[in-house]
Formats: sequence, structure tokens, C-alpha cells
Amino acid sequence: METTAKIIVIDDERRICQNVKKILSKNNYDVSYATSAKAALEKMATEAFSLLISDVVMPKMNGLELLKLVKEQWPLTKAIMITAYGATDTALKSIRLGALDYLPKPFTPGQLRSAVERALEDELIEASVSKTEKETIDTTVEISAAQRERKKKTIDIIDVDMPFDRDEVAKYTGEEYAKTLGPSDMPVVGMPSLETLENFCKLGGVVCNEVFGKLGHTCKVGNKTGVCPRKTAKKKKGTVDAKAFDAKKLIGIDHPFNYEEVVSITGPEYVWNLDRDGMSFIPYDELKKNVSGMRGKEPEYTQNYHEVMREPAYRDVLVIEDEIGISNNIRKILSRKGYDVEQAITKDEALQKIEETAYKVVLLDLKIPGVRGLELLEAIREKRRDTAVIIITGYASIETAIESARLGAVDYLPKPFTPDEIRNATEKAFLLAA
Repeated sequence: METTAKIIVIDDERRICQNVKKILSKNNYDVSYATSAKAALEKMATEAFSLLISDVVMPKMNGLELLKLVKEQWPLTKAIMITAYGATDTALKSIRLGALDYLPKPFTPGQLRSAVERALEDELIEASVSKTEKETIDTTVEISAAQRERKKKTIDIIDVDMPFDRDEVAKYTGEEYAKTLGPSDMPVVGMPSLETLENFCKLGGVVCNEVFGKLGHTCKVGNKTGVCPRKTAKKKKGTVDAKAFDAKKLIGIDHPFNYEEVVSITGPEYVWNLDRDGMSFIPYDELKKNVSGMRGKEPEYTQNYHEVMREPAYRDVLVIEDEIGISNNIRKILSRKGYDVEQAITKDEALQKIEETAYKVVLLDLKIPGVRGLELLEAIREKRRDTAVIIITGYASIETAIESARLGAVDYLPKPFTPDEIRNATEKAFLLAA
């Protein structure tokens, strides 16, 4: 059955708008487009659209700002966000602001059509978000220099982030160019072998501008020893770097905390006795007693260390994290701000605590042994709908950020995160749950 649903596409690159329109018009959708948020709002003021498809990164008014305005003025208009700068942060914000889906480029025509079809047929349900939470969502979009540089390298005729198929590309560029395209619309370019490059040294198997650029032949040391001195130096450096674990540079390979942050709470003796995974060889109380005995008095520190509040102002945070070292550090950091923090390290313990206590904030790791997907988040939303949930994970992905946002998570923190990030996220979540 043909459909005449009206769709508006917003992207500051006209070529992208035209190609999205071409893809969707094949399914008989009535597609209009605008190259700015302002122009889109002017169109929407005079015409009714069933669906909005908007880019995230645009000048003057970005896609998140536009989405927020549209959902305030036309709440029944459905929305899908598309972006060349896919990130868990903007994915979660898009869903919490009312978008039904979030598609990072490159996507295929089939993926775009599927998302549009699911949105229009109500297979995707808008996340239930309070007005207060929507008002607190920061719609700022930050793009790194590396992301901008990648964007500059897009092909002039065929945008590498666009979902073209081979036949569509061939219409514009010819068969020869189309044959060179890889799975992400980038041409597959053959790289020359090292041996053909200028200043290539056969002895070292590398391009050596330092010697060939000046002498035009392999260095004297190399000729004499038969070994490339650059490779020897590199091996020696690697040996020195791997000699020992430096606690000042690394507090556990999975721990998002730096040396000063940990020392400010525990004192230096604790850090001196950490192993490579950030775990102490000796229980902290015993370690303090031993050090005090050696000194004959309580340790005197050269720095002013923060005191953990003995009487926390709140009793409402649960950390669900199977890595006890990470869980302990989060608890210590939040305790300094007055939160009373409880911990759960297993699925059963987490479910029991959720059943027994109505926590205001839960910090939930995605990878807990025995947990399938987002079942713990689903359990929290089922039993404690007023609890604000923050996802913390070392396995961040846009897909889990989208699903977490749909299920009610108010924030999503990929590891490693800083103490300030965990404190700020908890404070924001606590205010939402209050």
C-alpha cells in the first residue's frame, strides 16, 4: 500500500538532503528539505509533517536544539537524528529529547528506510521523559579536532558519509570510479610498497630520511654491524618502559582515577601497595596500622587530604559494579560529597537491594556476570520508576546508549571517566530524582 506521509529532512549540506530525499521518494514518501534549522522551523510553521529527519551538527542552531524546539511546539511530530559524528553522548540526548532513532553515518538506504518505516508505523516508542529532565539536558554539541579533520577529507562528488549504493554512485561518477568503492563508500586505493619509496633502507626495511636524505646509502653503523641502529634503539626503549608498574601513572588499568585523586583519600601508603590491577596487597586498615607502627605515630602527610564525611547528607546511591576496586573508588569519591553509597557486585545482590530499597540514584555497569543485555536496567525501571539510572561502562557503544536512553537511563558514562564527571553526573541525576 502506498503511503503519502510528509517528511522534512534538515541538513546544512544540500547534497545530503537531496540524496535522502531520493532514497525515501522511492518509497513514495512526500519529502521536503531545509538546509538550516531556521528554514525548517519556517516550513513547519506553515505545513504539517509526520516525521523530521535532522542532522545533529549544523551551524547557528544544531540538531539537538532544533529537536527540543520541535518537540515543544509540535509534540506529535516524530523525529530521527542522523549524524557523521556519532557519539554515545548525543545518542542518549537525542533519545531523551524525543527522537525515536539515531543513525550514525554511514548507513545504507535500507537502514534509513527501515528506521523511517518503524517510526511511522509506531514500532518505535518515544522515551518517557519528564519536562524537568528535558529542560536540564545540555544541547551543546562538541566536535573534536580529529572528527573535523576526518570530515574535511570527504570526497567532493560522493559524500563518504552518505548511504549510496554502487549503481547510484555510477550514475554520477562512471563505472570505473564505482568499482573502486569499498563497503563504506570510500575508494579502495592501492598503497605503494615501501621498497619503491624514496630513501628506503633495505637493511632496516624502513624509510630512513635521516641517512638517505644526506648520504644516499645505508649508514656506517648499519654496514658495520649488519643491524639497523634505529630498530635496536626502539627495542631498548620498549624494554625500559616495561620494567615496572608506576603507581603514580596508573591506578589499575580499568580505573578512571589519577594518582592525586586516590592519594587525596587514602594517603600514599595505600597507593604504594597497589598491584598492576589497582588492588592493594594488604587490607587498608592493616596497612595503616603497620605504617603507624614503623613510624611510632600516626602518619603525617605533606598534603591536605580530603576527609570523608562521617554523617552523609543523603542515603540514596547504589553502585552496581562487579570490579570491587572501581566500585570502592566511586564510593569514596561520592562520599566526599556527602552521599551515602551502597554497593552490589553480583546480579543477585543488585536485584535484592533494588527490591528492598528505593534508591534515588543507581550507577549501573553494563557488564555484570550473568546479566543478559540491559535486564538490570529493565528491572530497575519496572520496580523503581523514580530512580535515576546512570550507565557506566568500559564497553560503550551507540547501540547500548540508544537502548539505555529508551529504557530510562538519564546519563551514560564511558570509561575512563574522571572523578569530576562521576560527581557531576550523580549530582544532576540526584536533582532529577529529588
